[in-house]
Amino acid sequence: MLNMLVLELSFTPPPSMITFLLSATSNSILDRAIDSEEAQHHDFLRLEHIEGYHELSAKTKIYFSTAVGKWDADFYVKVDDDVHLNLGVFTSTLAHYRSKPRVYIGCMKSGPVLADKNVKYHEPEFWKFGEDGNKYFRHATGQIYAISKDLATYISINQVSSHLC
Repeated sequence: MLNMLVLELSFTPPPSMITFLLSATSNSILDRAIDSEEAQHHDFLRLEHIEGYHELSAKTKIYFSTAVGKWDADFYVKVDDDVHLNLGVFTSTLAHYRSKPRVYIGCMKSGPVLADKNVKYHEPEFWKFGEDGNKYFRHATGQIYAISKDLATYISINQVSSHLC
């Protein structure tokens, strides 16, 4: 299952590269197709991770640990597979932040906690956010974000098992 597009952006040679990040699948036909494409294009990074909604933070930490160990890049970028990205504009934007330490560039959100079970993205643990009508605190969302090399390294070094988060 294609989960996200990953960019390793480097402003010095070698040039930036695009990699497709995958978690483990249980579909042997899909696995063979991925193996075939990987042999041809060398553009997949497979994680030793089983996909699941409650495992997203583990997947992110595994990705950063793997990417930092595998590639020397100025930024590591995660983009969901359903997001359109203008790579030229995005790369130009990141270039302005290259000399800054511990950079996170991405989407932030806040808003009402969705407690109604009939809405698409309801919060099953809505009660943790207080009374009805409460709002989420401003927090990062995962559709697209970029982090600098030093921030990715920090995450890699300080990762904690996902069941502790």
